[in-house]
Amino acid sequence: MIQHLRLALGATAVVLLSACAAKMPPAARATQIEQAQCSNGAAQDDMRLLQSAEILRAEPLYAHVHTNDTDEERVNGATLVISAPEGVSADKLAQLLQCHSAAALLGQIDRSKFSDDPTWLPNAWLDIDVKPQAGNFAVTLSANTLARNLQVLHRATAFADTHRSWRAQ
Repeated sequence: MIQHLRLALGATAVVLLSACAAKMPPAARATQIEQAQCSNGAAQDDMRLLQSAEILRAEPLYAHVHTNDTDEERVNGATLVISAPEGVSADKLAQLLQCHSAAALLGQIDRSKFSDDPTWLPNAWLDIDVKPQAGNFAVTLSANTLARNLQVLHRATAFADTHRSWRAQ
């Protein structure tokens, strides 16, 4: 009985903490990520690692939504498929992209160089996840609204079409 109570309390705490994180302003979330995951001075080294990745394609990410007795597919962000940078794990790449996103959102990098960069949006926090996919990485990017997810998809598609490499920036 006590073990079940502990489990229930732990689950409740996780739900409350994730709810608080979801309501956190984007700049505060970026600051939190930067402090927890991003080492000072590593940005240049991180960008060099990213520069060895080739962008293969961008794809829409869909969510299936049931409304008024109909099923719809709505854009829920984008997936960038990139070649795996040598010596970089999926977790490390996710961290690099989240740190880059946080720095862009906080104005710590020249955002004009990254105008179509899909890893950040002005005044919005993006969820970034990286998974191995057939020797490459699938980088999923999603925001909290349909309008922002459409922006992410547009930027990801433009980025993949024009850059094919992080070097092109």
